[in-house]
Amino acid sequence: MKIDYLDKFQGSLIGVGIGDTLGYPFEGILREEIYSKFDTFENYIKSNRKLFNTYTDDTQLTLHTAQALIRGNGFNINNFINEYILWLDDPPIGPGYGCLSAIKKLKYGSDCKKASSNSGGNGTIMRISPIGLFYCRDPEGLIKTSKISSEITHSHPAASAGAIVIARAISYLLFQDPKFGFSVEEFFNVIISSISGSQDSTWREAVTILTKVKKNLHLSIEAGLIKFSQAGVKPPYFIEDYISKAFVHPYALSTVACAIFIFLKNLKSFKECLYELSTAGGDSDTVGSIGGSLAGVYHGLNNIPKDLVNLVRNNKKIIKTGQYLFATFLNRYGK
Repeated sequence: MKIDYLDKFQGSLIGVGIGDTLGYPFEGILREEIYSKFDTFENYIKSNRKLFNTYTDDTQLTLHTAQALIRGNGFNINNFINEYILWLDDPPIGPGYGCLSAIKKLKYGSDCKKASSNSGGNGTIMRISPIGLFYCRDPEGLIKTSKISSEITHSHPAASAGAIVIARAISYLLFQDPKFGFSVEEFFNVIISSISGSQDSTWREAVTILTKVKKNLHLSIEAGLIKFSQAGVKPPYFIEDYISKAFVHPYALSTVACAIFIFLKNLKSFKECLYELSTAGGDSDTVGSIGGSLAGVYHGLNNIPKDLVNLVRNNKKIIKTGQYLFATFLNRYGK
């Protein structure tokens, strides 16, 4: 079994951009309302191309994370901080409050501990894929780097737990061939073990949520989203009006649960997986970005439909960034 790792690096990064682009027009909308707009999502995209004209901060910060790793031949916190400050000049597209406020504080001289927001939002997870790719052969480095990079902007343990889980999932999927599939049991063992044994109650809750996802893969997409859309969300952030509704909450653990659930329900088709992710409801661009990074690394760039790649603005830049990240990886770890 010969795997094209460059193809998978590039697939993961463009997967972020595709999920982000497809999901952005539906951000904040219930799944049932999204589906009331069309008969088939594919025809809706073709008829409404202008709606899908940009990605958001999810893709922007993913690219800056990749650039930070490229500049430092691996993790260097100063490179990460500098790249995130550069993001402020992009300018940010649809940024979350946690990331934006923390990075603005960093720009004006605050240290990380003072700048970091006590937010359990998904803003650190959406940008984590380059770390999962780069540290694919170094699980301990992956966990350490994911946690530190997350804490640059989000000090809440839900954010770091979610970032570690998705980075570890990406590193696992990098070595899997979609022609042969993989053991879902092994997949969950790998990602759960990456955050197991912690005394932190939020990390322990993350393990419980992931275990529930594993046990409920028999559910339909709709039923699974209803079950996990607000997983782990506590008052006053829990939205009572959306009980029994599919509306992915921007809380880190619920977003991770929904992204993994949808990905595992759609392993045979990148396209169908991305369609389901981006129409999940709620924080649709971010669940699309996170799930897109998983589907992208699993299937690889060459198995992603060209029309979806071409839908993403700056797609050549994103693919080139994947190439540079892979070259940096080879320079650090060898073939």
